[in-house]
Amino acid sequence: MPDDEASKEQWSSDEDRRHNFELRERLDQILDLARKLSRDSSTMSDDELEQARERIEWLAQEIWEAAVYGPLERRHRKPPTEQD
Repeated sequence: MPDDEASKEQWSSDEDRRHNFELRERLDQILDLARKLSRDSSTMSDDELEQARERIEWLAQEIWEAAVYGPLERRHRKPPTEQD
């Protein structure tokens, strides 16, 4: 299945791994939060659970944007003009 191999290469680009630190950081944060919830959810208050849910939703949005649009600094960088 050569098409599958090409897809894997596209998604596992070394360049992306080295430069999209924002994505890696957000993924680490959501994993840490998921592990904490797995351990402690039975003893957490409703307010703590709600805060965790909101945090997960925010992180999921940040992960989506970092994965699709690249690092934040690249998203806000203005493209070079012809005069530059």
